[in-house]
This record gives sequence, structure tokens and C-alpha cells, in this order.
Amino acid sequence: MKVGDIVIVADLGEMKIYRAEPRDLEAEAGLKPDNVKLDLIDAKDYVEAHWDLKDVVTDEPGRFKGGSQGRGNFTQESAGERHELQKHIEEEIIAAIANDINETVEKNNPPKWFLGLPETIYDRVMAKVKPAVQEKLFNSVRKDLVKTNKNDLVDIFKKKL
Repeated sequence: MKVGDIVIVADLGEMKIYRAEPRDLEAEAGLKPDNVKLDLIDAKDYVEAHWDLKDVVTDEPGRFKGGSQGRGNFTQESAGERHELQKHIEEEIIAAIANDINETVEKNNPPKWFLGLPETIYDRVMAKVKPAVQEKLFNSVRKDLVKTNKNDLVDIFKKKL
């Protein structure tokens, strides 16, 4: 990792974006470009990931519990339809993560960038990242690194090489 590189770590709840900056004067002068520290340049919170499904919908489909009550008959038919709202919310967050990665890399135009995503969402996010952005990806780790200390991230990505 050298000065100017970008590190992005994300999960379904948040994203942190760091830029590699010189740790000392030698790194700043270009004598030791690997001697870097990470500075947080942006952080994003995906609020939808923190919602409980019960906060979005109720288990009561409407006023008439138990089915139709028309013409004096009371029937016990299906009172609501099944839906996959939780999957839909997760896919929206994955699309937002990919979009934020695309915007960050295009805006900052780093020489190379590093990525840390959990194994469970890695492939789905990368499928939505633009090919031009993927070309600059130097190293990735399939692990949730959002809560990892930024000082440890430099070592984690060096070990992965």
C-alpha cells in the first residue's frame, strides 16, 4: 500500500473509506512510500440494515382479520400475501454499497484500491461494481473489517498479498 491508495471496508450496516497518507517526512518525500497511515475520508451508514422487519410492516393484514365477511358468510381464507421484504431490503443495500464504491473510486481516482467485504455479500456486491472500477482493485479480503482498527488494516492487506 502506497500514499494515495484507497481502502474501503463495508458490511450491510456501514461503510468506511480511508486514504493512505504519509506517516512521516520520508514517506511524504517519496523515499519510503510504503510507510503510510490511513485517514478516514468518508463514512456511510445504511440505515435500512438496522431496521427490524416488525418496524416496517405489521403482522396484521387489515381490518378484517380472518377473511371475507360479505353476505353474512365468514370465511377463513388467506388474509395476506407472503412477501420477501427482508431480501428486497438487503438487495437495495447491496446495490447502494456497489454504487458508493463506484462513486468513491471514480471521484478519488486512486492508483489502486483495497476492499474488505464479508464473505456473505462479496460476490453480490462485486457483480454490481463497474468493470473499470474493478480493474483498479489491487487486493480484497472476504471478511468483515468495518470494526477493525484502521492501524491494523494496513497490515491485514499486506498479509493478504
